[in-house]
Amino acid sequence: MTRVFVTAACAPGIEVDLEPDDARHLSRVLRMHPGDEIVVISARFAWRATLTAIEDDRACAIIVAPYLGYRSGELPVPITVLQAVPKGMKMDDVVEKIVELGAAAIQPIRCARSYGGDSRSKLERWQRIARAAARQSHRLIEPSVLEPVRFSDALAYARVTTKVLVAYERAEPQSLATALRACDDGPLSIVVGPEGSFTDGELQLARDAGAELVSLGPTILRTETAAATMLAAIAALRGWW
Repeated sequence: MTRVFVTAACAPGIEVDLEPDDARHLSRVLRMHPGDEIVVISARFAWRATLTAIEDDRACAIIVAPYLGYRSGELPVPITVLQAVPKGMKMDDVVEKIVELGAAAIQPIRCARSYGGDSRSKLERWQRIARAAARQSHRLIEPSVLEPVRFSDALAYARVTTKVLVAYERAEPQSLATALRACDDGPLSIVVGPEGSFTDGELQLARDAGAELVSLGPTILRTETAAATMLAAIAALRGWW
């Protein structure tokens, strides 16, 4: 069944309002009507619900019962992706794919060699893309896409809350597997640089912060490919898949 996210607390018999974007999708794309069933996701829990009203940009549903057969797509450890914003529209694809692969949060970053720009409209579009990808891939959370910040600021925060792994094309072979074996089961942050790679100063900043530089294989990946590759590799190496 179609899935939507809501922020309201849910329980059987409670009627909830859906987000305008979801209402438009249900009414215009899926041509749904009152009485149709959907799945409502709230606070990492899935509920069966029935549409009670639906218009172009407004829809309501009444919660029926827990959806006990719901299969979550969440990874057992939260992973935040610090991604240098690439040029053009490539960040759209990055957001979509890493949400499908289980990223818990996305922090766009600005590096010395970043070519891509960011703006309020782009951020809002990335947030919409993340929401749609989470719905499509059976996530129980809607991953956050945060305000873009400088690499140094993002690194300073990430080092305090997570283990940080930086994708670097010149890192030692097998360094990702080695780093993961030394990690505990706590949260991870993975960092992907811009088209022109990191500067020597940025790499030293990462080392000084306790981050590990890791290899993603013998080929040189584009920045829009690296984060998805790294997430998949971590999930496989940790035995989550």
